[in-house]
Amino acid sequence: MSKRYYHLCLVALLGLIFLSACTTNSNDTPSPVGGALSGTVQLWDDKTSTLADNSGVIVTVDDLTGVSTTTDAAGKYSFANIAYGLHDLTMSKAGYGTYRLFGVSNTSSTNGTILPATQLGKLATTTVISLTLSGNTYNGTSGVSVLYSIAPVPIATNRGYVRYFLSTDPAVSSTNYMYTSAVVSVLNNNVTGGFAKEDLLTAGFKSGQTVYLRLYGESIQSNTYVDPNVGTRVFPNLNLTTVGAVSFLVP
Repeated sequence: MSKRYYHLCLVALLGLIFLSACTTNSNDTPSPVGGALSGTVQLWDDKTSTLADNSGVIVTVDDLTGVSTTTDAAGKYSFANIAYGLHDLTMSKAGYGTYRLFGVSNTSSTNGTILPATQLGKLATTTVISLTLSGNTYNGTSGVSVLYSIAPVPIATNRGYVRYFLSTDPAVSSTNYMYTSAVVSVLNNNVTGGFAKEDLLTAGFKSGQTVYLRLYGESIQSNTYVDPNVGTRVFPNLNLTTVGAVSFLVP
């Protein structure tokens, strides 16, 4: 075999390899870049009962323009094609506390991404109508006690619910606080509540500090969440109609 013939064969072979590498197989299917995202929402009143009709909750993908849907009577919602990756969702309905989910991961799977059920409570109907400082003990130990009343008047079958907010700032509020309590159940009016000294110290306050306390009506199914954009917890179900704060010295 002559060298010239050998070189021609080599060039032809390399050309075939190049053409083969550049040719797209018509049977190749591009990998999907998005998929289904779904979940359910359970509605509650502001007390302890779930609702049968869970329709009308607007679910929005905040980081995608114009992408939203509405729950059906069973509370189900679904999106057919949401880009894979992390997303922020907002769930809202008139008369209910808005809830937000941050960093929801949509990943490739056979049935799409199915999110855990979300519990959405109504706005609180409990209104705090009075709040006074009543002593420097609580449950028989050093601390602080307050006396408060709410409307409507609570009864065993229709309790009220409240939440405390405390701060060293006189302008303490649901958005300006250093400590907040869990939801407190109220069975009757002229209720004595408060905190033991040890609880106040554990919350970060110091003996001798002036602390301001404010009280709001709350929903038992409170849709609280931490907003990473501001680094604080949000309380969307509170009844913001309330009375002024009271102040006390930490024992």
